[in-house]
Amino acid sequence: MNPPPQQAPQPSAPRRRPYGSVRLPAPLPVAPPTPHSGPPAVARRWYGPRVTLPLLSIAALRRDA
Repeated sequence: MNPPPQQAPQPSAPRRRPYGSVRLPAPLPVAPPTPHSGPPAVARRWYGPRVTLPLLSIAALRRDA
């Protein structure tokens, strides 16, 4: 195997921050979590009869359009 080619050291350039990044003077404070009022939400389930649906395909979508 051949050794990798030697490259000249790159001149030190100022590092660019990623697009959209902003330098903040201090870390942002995190607000304490607030307790929710009322009873906890319960997931609703449907226990009625199941209805079979037709298979969905791209051809069926194009046909109706």
